[in-house]
Amino acid sequence: MPSDLPDAQTWSARDQILDRPVRAVVITGRSEARAAAAQDAARRAALVSDPRLLRVLDVGDHEGVAYVVTEPVVGKDLAQLTARGPLPADQARAVVGEAAAALEVARRRGVHHLALRPSALRVTSDGSVLVTGLAMDGELFGHPSGDAKTTSRADTVGLVALLYLALTGTWPEGAGAPGTGAVAGVLPGQGEDHAEARGDDAHGGASIAPSVGGVPVPPSELAPGVPGDLDTLCTVTLGPHDDGPHSPGELVRELEPWVQVDAKVVFGGIDTAGPADVLPGDLGEDAPARSSRAAAGAAAGPPPTIPPKGPPKVRRQSARASAASRPTRPGTPPSAAPVRAPATAPATPRPGPAQPQAARPAAHPQAVHPGAHPRTPAVLAPQGRGAPSRDEDFDVLLHQPTSPVRRQVNATPIVLGIVALLLVVGAVWAFRSLTAPAPPIGGEAGLGLTEPQPGDAEPAGEDEESPDAEAPAAEGEGDAGAPAASGPPVIAGAQMVDPPPGGDNNEHPELVDRAIDGDPTTSWITRTYASPTFGMKPGVGYAVTLAQPATVTSVRLQVNGLGGMVEIRATDPATPTEGPVLATGSLQPDTVFTLSEPTTTQHIVLWFTVLPQTPDGKNRVELLEVSVS
Repeated sequence: MPSDLPDAQTWSARDQILDRPVRAVVITGRSEARAAAAQDAARRAALVSDPRLLRVLDVGDHEGVAYVVTEPVVGKDLAQLTARGPLPADQARAVVGEAAAALEVARRRGVHHLALRPSALRVTSDGSVLVTGLAMDGELFGHPSGDAKTTSRADTVGLVALLYLALTGTWPEGAGAPGTGAVAGVLPGQGEDHAEARGDDAHGGASIAPSVGGVPVPPSELAPGVPGDLDTLCTVTLGPHDDGPHSPGELVRELEPWVQVDAKVVFGGIDTAGPADVLPGDLGEDAPARSSRAAAGAAAGPPPTIPPKGPPKVRRQSARASAASRPTRPGTPPSAAPVRAPATAPATPRPGPAQPQAARPAAHPQAVHPGAHPRTPAVLAPQGRGAPSRDEDFDVLLHQPTSPVRRQVNATPIVLGIVALLLVVGAVWAFRSLTAPAPPIGGEAGLGLTEPQPGDAEPAGEDEESPDAEAPAAEGEGDAGAPAASGPPVIAGAQMVDPPPGGDNNEHPELVDRAIDGDPTTSWITRTYASPTFGMKPGVGYAVTLAQPATVTSVRLQVNGLGGMVEIRATDPATPTEGPVLATGSLQPDTVFTLSEPTTTQHIVLWFTVLPQTPDGKNRVELLEVSVS
């Protein structure tokens, strides 16, 4: 296939593994170092993912021949697009702006083009912009990467030169101040031998722009109607003083905003589905004067072929893994589908350059390559950006929404509403947790210690109606031969007492057994209160249940603290404050309370109306042991 790459042949090929068309660049130069450098540059380019950059699919060697495999190259290059005249200024701005944005993505990964020329910038039939030859073309042309500042400036000047060509239809040959390198991408110190290696291919056969003192004339002198900002940008950047943007990102800010690339307008009279949309070839056959190297190759005949010897064995150093995905920039709308003109429609006239058209080379129809396949990009090129602020970082420019009308949603009220809702839900949950009754001792089935006994309800009612009848009843039970008289009372279980509405049955119910385990080093404790009189409820209690009804005469309490007030009753734990008080008093570390009279009962309730104070000054009950006799 025709190509302007030195020491390389370009072939249309087909990937036998993935069954798809590809473009193979076979490096034929005698310098192994140059071939290795080009392959290394292609590997670095494969690491840059952007839909506007030609993807590198594979890099390797076969029987000593170095090769690089890329996607097929489709569309028209800038030289073909300007062959009949300059592009409209808004489309020139958009095409070069998209290319600058793509090269800024590459620059941030440390990769530069260094061989920007008309054949390296293409527009496809769907309006996508495609930059070919990232990094690799620079090595093949003998332009290895220098320092970051110099290489970034070289790519920026090359982009402005492409903008000059798009605006005027002429190529600013030799532009650039000393120290900046030529427009074509020659870096400082590389000399004229590198520039001559490009030949006519550097400008793809485009006419050379007139210059004054080695500086191209302003675009407005060649094409009336060039916007003032673009005219100034080209004049300053291609001038002798190293002015203008110094990186593709700065150039993007100079060009923003731009419209969407319109393939119908850009292609003009060229048939968008015609011969140029074929498998690769950086140049078409319609411009034989573009490449003296291609003409020499044609005269010498086709390149020699190697007879097949069974299935070829290729040692691949694949770059697919590092370049397999090409994500679309967030918020990027798809490009508008171009409206194809009828085959008989006349070509859209464009304003031509100031120089006579007779001086321009005649265009010839291109031959269609057999088996050509149009390129359908997986991701459409981003188009139509909004104007950014001068102080905006380029990261914002790459990822900002591309809708002409930006709609910003103030998320602050939404976030505050969610936080307020969570606070309300948390407060309700906390209140319900604090006021929920504690689970019964022993689980849902309980131990049967707090269930009312068959004869307990009636004595309780009788006590309420006539408290004075309790003593005769007890005596009567004793006369009848109650089982308690046969032995001392035995504690079978215990529970804390904290009834609502003041209480919540949550005074450490999990610790109640520690006060009846016979170990004074363990204890049942209440919650700690700010006031010894609680302040929000009448008191808390601790109830013991005997194994069977027995006669109780005294109760011994061992606590960790002093003071407070306790009332002892023989009543059901469900009614801790009902019934006569059999004993009361303040607490000492070891206190024995003697009941006012021996009482036969199965329940003893300790009701604390005033909290004792622990040695560390806390208002709470720390009950070490309870015993009855």
